[in-house]
Amino acid sequence: MQETSVVATYTATDLNKAGGKVLDDAATGVRIRRRGTSYVLMREEHFSRLLAGAREGRPQSLEDLLRGYDAGKVKSLTRDFLDAPTLGKERL
Repeated sequence: MQETSVVATYTATDLNKAGGKVLDDAATGVRIRRRGTSYVLMREEHFSRLLAGAREGRPQSLEDLLRGYDAGKVKSLTRDFLDAPTLGKERL
């Protein structure tokens, strides 16, 4: 995967006044600074490649995560959790 680094830095005012130029430069990476906070602007395709690269070699499902583990042992370790009554505070 080709790496892209930030090659241009703009202020929020620059973004307001020269949005087209900022978006053109976003193809290679743009840093925007506003009130001491930095943001990175990049093309969606590059962001998708970064996410795909971060996922490589990592489990993508519970099945992937548990592959190679003893199912009986996993069940015994999680039995109390699965049988416990709900508290009404659970979040997904």
